[in-house]
Amino acid sequence: MLSVRKSAGLLLLVALLALLQPVRQAAATDPTATDPTATDLTATDVSFTSDGRTLHGTLLAPAGARGLPAMVLVAGSGSTSRAAYQPEAEAFARAGVVTLVYDKRAGYSRATTSFDDLATDALAALDLLRRRPEADPRQTGLWGHSQGGWVVPLAAARADTVAFLVTVGAGALRPDRTQLWSNRAHLAHAGVAERLIDPIGTRLSRVLMAAGLFGDTGNDPVANLARVRRPLLAVFAEHDRSTAPGESLAIFRQTLERGGHGHYTLKVVRDADHDLRASHDGFTRGSGFAPGYVDTVASWVKGLAAGPPAVVADPPPAQPFASRPVAAPAWHESPVLHVVVFAAMLAAFACYGIGGAVRRVRGRAGDDRGTVARWAPRVVAAGGTAVLVGTLLYLGSVVMTGATEVDAAVLGRPPWWLALQLLTALTVVAGVVSAVGAQRSGFRRGGFRRGGFRRGVLLSGALLLVPWAAYWGLLTP
Repeated sequence: MLSVRKSAGLLLLVALLALLQPVRQAAATDPTATDPTATDLTATDVSFTSDGRTLHGTLLAPAGARGLPAMVLVAGSGSTSRAAYQPEAEAFARAGVVTLVYDKRAGYSRATTSFDDLATDALAALDLLRRRPEADPRQTGLWGHSQGGWVVPLAAARADTVAFLVTVGAGALRPDRTQLWSNRAHLAHAGVAERLIDPIGTRLSRVLMAAGLFGDTGNDPVANLARVRRPLLAVFAEHDRSTAPGESLAIFRQTLERGGHGHYTLKVVRDADHDLRASHDGFTRGSGFAPGYVDTVASWVKGLAAGPPAVVADPPPAQPFASRPVAAPAWHESPVLHVVVFAAMLAAFACYGIGGAVRRVRGRAGDDRGTVARWAPRVVAAGGTAVLVGTLLYLGSVVMTGATEVDAAVLGRPPWWLALQLLTALTVVAGVVSAVGAQRSGFRRGGFRRGGFRRGVLLSGALLLVPWAAYWGLLTP
């Protein structure tokens, strides 16, 4: 049975998923993709079973291939369709490495699907690939990008059938620390003021972490990497802004050296972003893969036929700033507390409008006559509701996209955030005006009969809004 904390977090997550469209995935029309049926490649649709589920994929190979090196492509977070990694699959196949790319399991969610689940799926795909005539089972391994780079070492530790590992854009930091570093990088690049980076880029993530709904935050990349004994190629992008590349490469090397691993290659690809596409800064993308990336991976994999590689490690690339440890959640970051407060405010604001409609139906006089300004309580009810829903939507989009969609700032804040702050200020001012007016009129002259209770509930919601808005940075100047 779910704990109260996790149930509250799950309720918050369901609200986000219901309000937000799914994270945009790389489309099949990626400029680096081509039609394999019109080239020298063969594309074969395949299916396999993993953990009682049927998964579907595509095997890409040079025409007439038999007994070639091969690898399963394990996707990063969010990418649920094989189409997202078709460009990589085709590029490696053209370079002489058979590839199998597959759809993630049905019901996949970054919040609830564990890395163990994903490792199980990767090993099931590997078993299929090893049985294919196009592949040499002695030279068949796993390739993992981003989140997949965390998954494949875990899979390799569970099965001797993994001949080699290739990680691309993989982090050596825990997932929560990595994501918060990435959020900071994207928000800073967009011009968001330092004082707003934490409220916008960190706090909702921390609440979800406290609820256990922020992915596999218990995953320890270092511990998994220490168990790797197969030849390993780790590729890092010079301008990776999703996983801290400098820190990660250094930790990879320390961990492998400490464990006595003697067959690894740590390679930095210059002018590349997190997806290993050409980029001069990690944010603006050119066309196609970064120069040398595909050849580096394909040459290394095919070279294993001559024996395990010697140790080679490039110097770590520079990072714009260091990552920060993730502190334990404070009491006020309790998911239960946030859900309760959010629901109480929403109910308080809704009560005013519903109560007014009921009074009009009954033909009773309105409660906003006299010295109470007509606009003030209405602004509190409408503005408060808009602030609550708008903040949840916006911060939810930051979590779902890793802040990659924040690309501009006005006065040191994203335009939508500036609008939310202005609306919050207007709502608070209207709340003060409403409170003063209510004190002078409604509460002194038979207030409960003339709608004083309704105003009292409304003002209680407005009062809760102030500390809530302060925590989320809506009142940060």
